[in-house]
Amino acid sequence: MNTPDDNTAPPEWTRHGGELVWHRIYGPWMVTARCPVHAPFNGPSELVIRLGIGGSDPESEIFRLMDEAQETDGIPAALLRQIPLAEIKAQARAALAKQEDRAMNAAYPVPARCRAEEDYTLLVAELARMRATGTTAPQAELAGRLGIGKATMSERIKRSKELGLWDGKQLTDKARAILTQWHQDQEGN
Repeated sequence: MNTPDDNTAPPEWTRHGGELVWHRIYGPWMVTARCPVHAPFNGPSELVIRLGIGGSDPESEIFRLMDEAQETDGIPAALLRQIPLAEIKAQARAALAKQEDRAMNAAYPVPARCRAEEDYTLLVAELARMRATGTTAPQAELAGRLGIGKATMSERIKRSKELGLWDGKQLTDKARAILTQWHQDQEGN
């Protein structure tokens, strides 16, 4: 009864200012999830279910959808079970990662030793990229890739925070500026 209506559904993801917005139509119900772009998490911060009848629908379709909504006496529990929250979170993570410069591309070339701010920026940018692409333990994986211990990785992350490059969840504006310059330098070579 409440299946996604592929013929009338808008594209599932759109960008509205600082949010990615997902919507899907389930019979008479419009389900919307809002994911803030700059939140310290990737999933939705708001989920709205509302009656989505009207607009350019023909009158017969409006009556059919109203009948369907009245049959369920409001939002049905079955609809709540159909909302693909895990899929929404995964898609939000991927959509947010695509907006980052290299998030879905090749790994950043993190140097074996971090000396300059650019080195620390590449380190935290790679951690952010790994997290965005679904790596469950990016610090441990990157430490292994670099051939360093977890304690050394933790010290480097701590130093990145001290330098104002990482806030514990994402790159800072300072790190983004350094990364932009790094990209420009790479394109020039």
